[in-house]
Amino acid sequence: MKDLHPLLPVVHVTAVQRKDKPTKGFYECPVYTTSARGATIVFTAGLQMESEDSNPHLWVLAGVALLMSPE
Repeated sequence: MKDLHPLLPVVHVTAVQRKDKPTKGFYECPVYTTSARGATIVFTAGLQMESEDSNPHLWVLAGVALLMSPE
């Protein structure tokens, strides 16, 4: 709690075809190379939320993003 830059734990990554990609219950999280954000976006990662009923807009309003460089 209240840690602005916690380290991401080990994540299980699975590749799926775009047509089979689930959308409900996932947050499309932007991944940046640095904390400057802006033009440093690399891709978006689909992070599974706790349930399908969770609202991904809450994460957008909180400004949640993944950073590839520890700072």
